[in-house]
Amino acid sequence: MRILILSARPETVSNRRLVDAAGKAKISLDLVDATDLTATNSGRICGGREAPGADPPDVVLARIGNWRPDSLLALLETLTGQGVATPNPAVAMRIGRDHWRTAQTLSRSGIPVPLTLAGADPEALAAAASEYLEFPVVVKQRRSRMGVGVIRCRALDHLEAVLDSLWRLGDEIVVQQYYETGGRSLRLLVVGSRVVASARFEAAGKEWRSNAARGGVVTGVDADDDAVAMALAATRSTGLGICGVDLLPTGDGFLVCEINPTPGFIGLERATGIDVAGAIVGHLAGMAG
Repeated sequence: MRILILSARPETVSNRRLVDAAGKAKISLDLVDATDLTATNSGRICGGREAPGADPPDVVLARIGNWRPDSLLALLETLTGQGVATPNPAVAMRIGRDHWRTAQTLSRSGIPVPLTLAGADPEALAAAASEYLEFPVVVKQRRSRMGVGVIRCRALDHLEAVLDSLWRLGDEIVVQQYYETGGRSLRLLVVGSRVVASARFEAAGKEWRSNAARGGVVTGVDADDDAVAMALAATRSTGLGICGVDLLPTGDGFLVCEINPTPGFIGLERATGIDVAGAIVGHLAGMAG
């Protein structure tokens, strides 16, 4: 059995935890720098000693962020085209890495998400947001993560200025309804068909974004049945097998705020004491047979 993890940042703590977990379980796992590899449309991957070679792995997990995601997903597509198993197919990762595709996919499945608008012209998009949403609103770069590229706009003139600036930079963006949650969100880590860990994230100080990367406080919690059911439904809808699902608590229940197909989980492990890395490796080993 051989597991391959493709990552543009193999040095991250989460990636190293996966290597450690595989070592403890005596499972062969290779963590490679995907930026050193090249995919060909003939089904071959090149790149020196890190290339899979003629003997492909049994299962592959792509842990790919926002840096050249489509180029790196070409590697995943090449391997799955050879019959290599994966919990997160490329098509599902493209949904999870794009706020618009996520909102569209979940909405079609009847899963509640913030009302989301997408458009090419900043003036037209601002006008539509003013008509269909209530201020404040949230502007997101479509591939934003960890709170970077997420801006809260309290009035139309602010929104117009932000959209115009991002448009000039060539960024693809969405505008979403903002929900006041007291700076709280719920993160559920889904592996296969179960939630293996969950935690409450609380924004620090005057920060409204609850992301741990923005200084948010992480506290382990037992998610209730409704939250678990929503996280699992969102995961099935997108086709992902391993992901983090962020929920916003509202007076009417939960909304899915974001799905992350490459979740960091160190904060979850520390807050809950749960071996998330071990659960992920065990799931990959099960897929490898």
